[in-house]
Amino acid sequence: MSTTAAGAELAVVIAFVLMRAGTLLEILPAAPRGTARATDPVLDGLLMAVALAQSLAMCLVAVRRRQYPAGGWAWADVAVAMAVLLAQPWYLAPEDWVGTWTAWGGALSVNAVFGAAIGLPTRGQTAAATAAVAAAYAVPGVVLSHAHASTAASNLIGYLVFAVAARSSATFVRRLGRDADEARRQAAVLAAEAERDRHRLLLHDQITIMRLLAEPGLEPGLVEVLRRQAAAGAARVRHFLEQSDADLAGSGRAEDGPSAGERPEVMLAELVRQAGEGFTDLPIDYAVDLAADVPVPPAVAGPLRAALATVLHNVRAHAAAGQVVVHADAPPGLGRWEVSVRDDGRGFDQARRPLGFGLRVQVSRALAEVGVESEIRSAPGAGTVVLLRGRPAER
Repeated sequence: MSTTAAGAELAVVIAFVLMRAGTLLEILPAAPRGTARATDPVLDGLLMAVALAQSLAMCLVAVRRRQYPAGGWAWADVAVAMAVLLAQPWYLAPEDWVGTWTAWGGALSVNAVFGAAIGLPTRGQTAAATAAVAAAYAVPGVVLSHAHASTAASNLIGYLVFAVAARSSATFVRRLGRDADEARRQAAVLAAEAERDRHRLLLHDQITIMRLLAEPGLEPGLVEVLRRQAAAGAARVRHFLEQSDADLAGSGRAEDGPSAGERPEVMLAELVRQAGEGFTDLPIDYAVDLAADVPVPPAVAGPLRAALATVLHNVRAHAAAGQVVVHADAPPGLGRWEVSVRDDGRGFDQARRPLGFGLRVQVSRALAEVGVESEIRSAPGAGTVVLLRGRPAER
């Protein structure tokens, strides 16, 4: 049985069928002796045949549907059990009404309560069905046979116990199945969102490059820079597509190159300069000498380099800056490094203009996943500054 809502319902069906089959198998061996002791063997046999036929039909329907046949079936089950109980004075001797397998209606009625508890839609209906069966049992068992009042009272308590236990267990199992289905649905949504973000992460900067290349009147030097970046981006897209095909084929091929744990650490100043290599068209001033001996953990280096490139793409596409200052430092005693990218461009109103995909996902979220803090400050006409803070690699 799968851990789904359908699997949970099948578990409930199996529990009902096994309990009903077990009860019938217990009743049948006592049937010959019961018929012999019955005051009306014909009525006894007829009621047993009706109960057997109804039980078999109900079990077959439940197995075929893989679902408990609630509604009319459940109430029919209750009605048959009540009829058997109420008719006991007409086909059984008083000494056999309570506490014997000759009075097989008691066992069948417990099954009916079990079925009502797991099959009827509301607790009120379950309570009504349980009370009706208990009343049908009490009339011949207590009112007409005071000698067995204590045994009958114990059996009446059993109806309540079975009803509460069956309904609470079935409700819990069904809820588990529904929750499992909902968890799978949410996981599928998150996986789809993650895959969409993965594509956007790959294409965001490349779209910026292509948009700039499509603009007329670009300086020849900038065109050449953008072409080199476009070629590098095309290679990354090609590798991404090849890797996706391999994943679909089930090859499980990992990305070429050493794993994150095997990659050599890179110094922060070197990493910052690497991130700016494709932006020679921007008026960038580097102040990174104080970070020349600050090691960046291998797991952080890639996301940090990509985030810095995204920031510079944004400066190129939106800032119209006359100066860009990239600063990197590791103040003594703080135990962390800091990189800032500051431009004197047009800036933007952070209260009215939310961050775009690049700053929100490729910078803030991607860096947060590797333990790097990010902060973005901007105001119209006052430029923009992006601050990144993280811890150096341990040596």
